[in-house]
Parts: sequence; structure tokens; C-alpha cells
Amino acid sequence: MCYGFLNVICGLSIIPHMIRLTINKVPTLFIKAFTAIDVQTIMEFVRKAATFYSGSSNKILFIDTPITPATVEAVEKLKFERFQVIFRDHHSIDGEPSNSREARVVEATTKLNNLLGVDCHITIRRLHPACSTLVSVGEFKDAIAIIADPDADGLTAAMKAAGISYPELDDDAAKLDGEPQFQVTGSPISQLLAKGMAVLPSYDVSKPKEREIAQQNLFTDWLKAVCGNEPALIRLQAKISLYDDATKVSQSLAKTAITVAPGVVLVDVADKALFDPGTLLSLLENAPKRRIIVLRKSLGPIAALHGIQYSLSVTKSYQNKINLHDLVPAQAKSDPEAGIISNVSFLLHTSESIWQQEVLPRLKNLMSKSE
Repeated sequence: MCYGFLNVICGLSIIPHMIRLTINKVPTLFIKAFTAIDVQTIMEFVRKAATFYSGSSNKILFIDTPITPATVEAVEKLKFERFQVIFRDHHSIDGEPSNSREARVVEATTKLNNLLGVDCHITIRRLHPACSTLVSVGEFKDAIAIIADPDADGLTAAMKAAGISYPELDDDAAKLDGEPQFQVTGSPISQLLAKGMAVLPSYDVSKPKEREIAQQNLFTDWLKAVCGNEPALIRLQAKISLYDDATKVSQSLAKTAITVAPGVVLVDVADKALFDPGTLLSLLENAPKRRIIVLRKSLGPIAALHGIQYSLSVTKSYQNKINLHDLVPAQAKSDPEAGIISNVSFLLHTSESIWQQEVLPRLKNLMSKSE
């Protein structure tokens, strides 16, 4: 679920982004729970699914979902209504929390464990790089509903849980949820999903439903293609030329990179043509001692509120050495209205004012000391 944040952060109150699919007869909601509205959406979805359910199970599976207070609230309410909630996720904090955001994740994880007991399995990405490895094929084919993250990892985990799989799925899912440059290196069917995700329109406040509709269609076609539907496969293959064009734009953008601190480069992609983030980041990471990559954007959830968005990512070889949360005030919350979004230590998104006033000065100081 992590690297999809380089394109757009979904599921926030200002961006009511969700996808509803029926996977092997199991109603599935793809959503990130951050707000009271998101909790209400989950509750209404489950209640409606339950009214049409004819089996004897009362299971609700949460898989690859953000460990947030809103998620905990949804689980509490579902338990109160006597549903059996099963929680599977790989976003626990690896080691001791190093800041207030990580401490909040630990607190929410503890609450979920206390609420669910043996029905809660929250692990770390280092041990389970994809959430599909946390379920067996068809393990939840009798569930009333599945709640999952609206990204490729959430999709592959939900489909496997519901009973749709193929031999390479776990390996593909790990690549799809990994660094962008490796997302298109999976099996042929996986590459179609990765390339389709790469060319989804970024969130645009003037067209708020455009990305959601495009992603819903992509998920639907890919599920059909996995099951052998030829028309869906043809529609997916038609996106390859769009992806190829986007990679060419990325190659041009990489040449415009400027150094803003030792080991840190910035590329201005605001108002540029559609590009492939995976290709761009791969090209930028190739330089020796390149530690952090910054993209300046005109589209995205923070840009929608603040005009411009800065997206920072730590290169793979430095992800265990650099924590981007050190670049913002210790008590800062991940909130687009405040101009900050960060769910993992190696990704950070900020407004232009936060970038100028907080992030860039700290970045220069941090990188100078590590030279």
C-alpha cells in the first residue's frame, strides 16, 4: 500500500475515494479509513452486504487497511453489532516507535489486538512484503464482506482471500507493493495491472471522480482478465501504449532534476504531461549517493487544498538510515488540511509552505551533517 502514495493519497475526507466490487460473490470495499465519514461508509457497506447474505458466517475481513483511529472505531462498531471481524495487515512498526505518528500506530495496533485477540494478525512488511501472504486461497470466500486498501496490494490480497488466485500472485503482489521501478517486473498479467495503475489520472480537484472511476474500471477489468475474460484483457493491453508514452515523459523529466541538498534532487512535474513515477524514480535513483527524491506537483490531495504538493521518497539503500518524519515538527499529524501526509518513514508529502518553512531547512541541515 505504500508506494501508491507517490501518485495520490486516497480515502481522506476531502477526497471521498472508494471502490466497490464483488469478488467471487464476496462484496468488497476498497477504502482508507481516516474520518467519521469513512467509518460510516464501512458500516453502511457491511450492513447492506449482510442483508443480502444467505450463508451462516458472520465474518468481516479487514486486509491491508491503514491502522488508524478510524479503522479501530469501525472495528469496534462492527464487533458491537456482533460481526466477527478478522484483521490481517503488514504495517506494524518494525522496532520501537521513533516519533508521535509511529506511537499512534502502535497504540491503534494494541487496541485492535485487544479487541480481536486471535482474529488479529498485524505483522511487518519485512516479513510479509505483500498482504496476500497473510491469507490462503478462498479462506474468506464465505465472508459477508471484505474491507481492503484501494491499491494493488489490497486488490490481490482481497481476491486471494475470496478465492481467486494464480500461481505467481504472491510474488506479483510483493512487487506491486514495492518500489515503483519493480512494480512492472512481475508476471505478464501483473504487468498489465502495474502499467494501468501507473497511468491512472492523479487526483484533480476540478474532476474529483475521474481517478476513482478509472481505477474502478481497471480493477474490474484486471479481475476479469485473471479469470480469462478476453475482452477485458484486450482493454488492459490497450493501455500499454499510454504507459510507453508516459515513460518517455519520465525520461525527459529526469534530465531536469536539480540538487537542493547533498544527495537530494528535486524534479518539478507540476502541470507536466502524464508521466510514469516508477520510471522517473528509477532513473533518479541510479546516481551514486542519491538519498532522497522530491517531486513538486500540481495535482494530489495536498495540492487540492494548498495549490502545490511536494512528495519526498527515500531511495531504497537509505530507507533504514533516513526517517522523513524528522523533517516535520514532532507532534505534526498526517492531515492534508495541515499540509502533511505520511504513513511510512520513507515517504512524505507536504504543502509548499511546509516545504519551505520546515522541510527544506531541516533537510539541508540533516544532509550536510551526514556528508
